[in-house]
Amino acid sequence: MAENIRMDSHKLIYHPDVVARWMKGENIYPIELEIGLTNACNHRCIFCAVDYTGYQPDKIDSKLLVDNLKELASKGVKSIIYAGEGEPLLHKEAPDIINRTKSLGIDAAMSTNGVLLTPEVSRECLGSLTWIRFSVAGITNETYDNIQRSRHGDLDKVLYHMEEAVKVKQEQKLHTTLGVQLLLLPDNKDEIVQMGEELRKIGVDYFTIKPFSQHPQSQHILQVDYKEMLALEKEVKDLQTDDFKVYFRAHSMQKLECKRGYKQCLALPFMVYIDAKGNLWPCIVFMGKDELKYGNLNEESFVDIWEGKHRKEIVDYFMNMDLEKNCRELCRLDEMNKYLDELKHPGGHVNFI
Repeated sequence: MAENIRMDSHKLIYHPDVVARWMKGENIYPIELEIGLTNACNHRCIFCAVDYTGYQPDKIDSKLLVDNLKELASKGVKSIIYAGEGEPLLHKEAPDIINRTKSLGIDAAMSTNGVLLTPEVSRECLGSLTWIRFSVAGITNETYDNIQRSRHGDLDKVLYHMEEAVKVKQEQKLHTTLGVQLLLLPDNKDEIVQMGEELRKIGVDYFTIKPFSQHPQSQHILQVDYKEMLALEKEVKDLQTDDFKVYFRAHSMQKLECKRGYKQCLALPFMVYIDAKGNLWPCIVFMGKDELKYGNLNEESFVDIWEGKHRKEIVDYFMNMDLEKNCRELCRLDEMNKYLDELKHPGGHVNFI
């Protein structure tokens, strides 16, 4: 179930029709949206990228969102990740929004800390999710509580909710991929093998270990040297079975030492971020900088914003931006940008295949 998900790469190769229209200069619609259902969160993780937003209790209007999704389904949007600034399940209508998304023909996924993914919630909406990813920072209460700054006992809840999600998946004969993500830090590096063993026993589909990437606006400044942690890959990957995959993202860790080989963020049209206030952003790195937002769903429809003059001006601005000075390390668009840059600037022998 967790095979071929290209964790450290991109999937534009599966959408050649959209890429071809982009190459012709057409105003394509995003393939994927990420949506923050709420800015509220029940944890205060030490690595939180969007701590600067202040964890306000904003939540997106579900009717407004679904009305826009109805139109976007016909415009070619393929998927939505419900994640964003806060914990998506703090939005009480999250299960219904997920179900409505799938009913419109758009694939849905969710990233969650898992505390609120009760068995009842799993039974209600797990079948509408292509994948769900639990963000878990450790397998002992001390490590987990110190990193996620959670309520004591939350880890036990999360592990129980994973077990129940596995049961729901089996009972309902679902194809939902159940994954767990750990952000590797000096504080939890000695627990990843133990954590992998526990997750394999629970029955999730995969365990991914990723590096920390500094958000330019975050108030949390962490210095992590991954050179000494790369040796952990073999030990944790030895836990793999046919039914349990381990993704140790060494490639991403090594990229922290490299500069971008492209000058423009060409991938902007393929993804967009919508926050809990209904703002559309080129990406989450620039959330909060009002001069760089595309627009707001409370004022205009997604289609009007996307096809409007202002968004074009923002994209033009980004095409002239110094990426090394302004963008985040390990940007989610990085692999797509490498691919698109190569398409835009092919070598001289491309016809000799």
